Amino acid sequence: MNRLLAVLLATTVSTGAFAETEIAGTTIAGEVEVTIKENAAGDWGSTTVLDLAIAREGTAFGGFNFAATDGGDLTLDEWQLGTSIGTSATVSLGNQGDIWVGAEGEHTIANPKMDESVIVDLGSVAVAAELGDYKNDVTDIEAVAGAMHWGEEALGGTVAVDYDLDTENWTFGSRVDVDNFGGVVTYAESTEKLAFEIDATTNGITAYINGDQDELARNIGAGYEMDFNGMTVEPKANYDLDAEDFSPSIVASFNF
Repeated sequence: MNRLLAVLLATTVSTGAFAETEIAGTTIAGEVEVTIKENAAGDWGSTTVLDLAIAREGTAFGGFNFAATDGGDLTLDEWQLGTSIGTSATVSLGNQGDIWVGAEGEHTIANPKMDESVIVDLGSVAVAAELGDYKNDVTDIEAVAGAMHWGEEALGGTVAVDYDLDTENWTFGSRVDVDNFGGVVTYAESTEKLAFEIDATTNGITAYINGDQDELARNIGAGYEMDFNGMTVEPKANYDLDAEDFSPSIVASFNF
């Protein structure tokens, strides 16, 4: 899910990541993000993204996020509409991201993204059904997925599975985190590839290495996130070992 919308829809969790404004129980937040990196011509270009998110929490909840890139039109990015069931379960509809395992670089791991979907979240277990043609046929289920979370912050993880009903292919994924270290392993039936990524975070620095069954190390990268007078600045870089390509970038953002 879009980071801004995800923060606003986090149930009763206070965060300093965004300077949110609350009006009559509705939370509004915005973000300006500029990414500077070297382009194919060897020049240093920039991409500017403006985000505006509005959300409301309660027994029923919902939110949506608008985004504009490089001065383009402000368009609907993601949205969510849901309700609580009992004390710990929710069911929601929307273009709301997925329930798959995540990583930092994500160059090699399988990542079956979802568009519009229905997600039932029971706390430690979640299931999702992707709607293949949401506007014309809400009964067209394109894929189904499930995820189970276990453990605590110091030692925990997620096991996930995705089944594409159109291609009849399975994708499996698992992530384990131990303190500041984590690792992801995935297997995609469509590519018949086992892939992995290992990452670590300490003192604002996050580093990773990823690869697959054919080559254990394909990419290595790192980033350092810091606060600069109220603005978040993150210089980062990735090195593609196959292409021998070094890709540095700087991301600066301000939240309000």
